[in-house]
Amino acid sequence: MPDKQSKSIGKVLAEFSKKISRVKDNAPEQLDEVKVKSSLKPLQDQINERENEKAELLRRQFLEYVTPRTADIEQDEDNLITAYKLFCALLEANDNIGDNQTRLKDFSITSPLCKKSEYTTRDGRFSFLLLWFISTNPDSEYIPQMTALPAGDFVLTFVEKEMWEPTFFEKEILQLV
Repeated sequence: MPDKQSKSIGKVLAEFSKKISRVKDNAPEQLDEVKVKSSLKPLQDQINERENEKAELLRRQFLEYVTPRTADIEQDEDNLITAYKLFCALLEANDNIGDNQTRLKDFSITSPLCKKSEYTTRDGRFSFLLLWFISTNPDSEYIPQMTALPAGDFVLTFVEKEMWEPTFFEKEILQLV
């Protein structure tokens, strides 16, 4: 019995070998598939080029905040730092009140930043300013947020660093920088 079983295993292996060699012999059919894939190469190259251009644009926009070339950006950075200092002062004042029942409830801050459309649009330039703030103030416990009020106005609020959830756009910038 063991001889018959070993012969049938040998026979199966031999047939399998023949099938593999036939697949190797039919390689020209596989070359057609490769040609089809290579016809998509120009399209893939174009997609890659656009992605690289987008990445370079985002890097350059972020660098405008890291090394500002205009007085407007420097003023915006100063306005954000001033708002942060005010927020921290409000927190400190709230903590130093002897009465735990009387406290500030809303820490919204109005700033010239809240009037600039480039900072109030979703995924606008405020993301670059916010990421600049994080990179230059790594020890800050709070992260600035541009918040829309029901009346259509905007205010700056600050969230605890652990509670901050970057937008998809901010994540994209963080990956590139």
